[in-house]
Amino acid sequence: MRASILPIRSSEAIHRAIRLMEVGKPVIVPTDTVYGLATMAVSEAAIQRLYKIRGREREPALPFLIVDADEMPGLAQPNNAALQLARRFWPGLLTLILPPAPGLPAFLKATPIAVRMPNFAPLVPLLVAAGGHLIITGALRSGYPPAITVKEAAEFFGESVALILDGGTAPYGIPSTIVDCITKPPSIVRRGAIGDRPIWKALGQKVPESFAEDL
Repeated sequence: MRASILPIRSSEAIHRAIRLMEVGKPVIVPTDTVYGLATMAVSEAAIQRLYKIRGREREPALPFLIVDADEMPGLAQPNNAALQLARRFWPGLLTLILPPAPGLPAFLKATPIAVRMPNFAPLVPLLVAAGGHLIITGALRSGYPPAITVKEAAEFFGESVALILDGGTAPYGIPSTIVDCITKPPSIVRRGAIGDRPIWKALGQKVPESFAEDL
C-alpha cells in the first residue's frame, strides 16, 4: 500500500503523523537539509523499525531534531564547546554529538546522542506536537543521494511508511555538518553544509591541517 502524502502545514497531517509515531510507526518528514524518516522515542522497537525501513544499521549516535535549544539538556549533556557552537549556528545546519542525558530511558542511552535544532519553520508544529523533539534520520537508500523532494522520498520509501509529509523541496539539499563534542578537542566527523573554518573560529581554535579547506 502506498503512503499517503499530506502537506506538513495541515493540522490533519500533524495529528495523523503523531498518532502513527505514538505507536512506533515512522513517517517521512521534510527538514531544512533533506527529507527524513522520523519516529518518537517511545520504545527500542520504534527505533529498530525506523532503521529496518531505512535498510541501514543504527547510526553511532542517535539523531534528534529539537524545537529549541532548551530541549538539549533533556536529551544530552552539553559541554562548553557544544554550547558555543549551538549559540553560533542554531537554528541551522550543525549537528552536535554529546553524551546521553542521565535521565533518559536505557534504550536511548545505548549510544551517544546527536542533536540539532533545524531552521525550518514548517517542521516546528510537528516537533511541538511530539513533545519538543523527534528521532529523525535521513531518508536515503544505499547508493543514492538523500531525498530532497517529496517525490524522491516517495520513490525510496512510499511502500514502507503510511504517511509522507510534503514540505516542498528541502531548502539546502545537503546534510548537516556533524561535530563530535565528546572528544577533546571537538572533531568534525561529517563535512556538510557548514565549512570547517567557521566551526573552529566559533570554538576559538586553530584550524587543524586535516580540515584546512572549507567546502
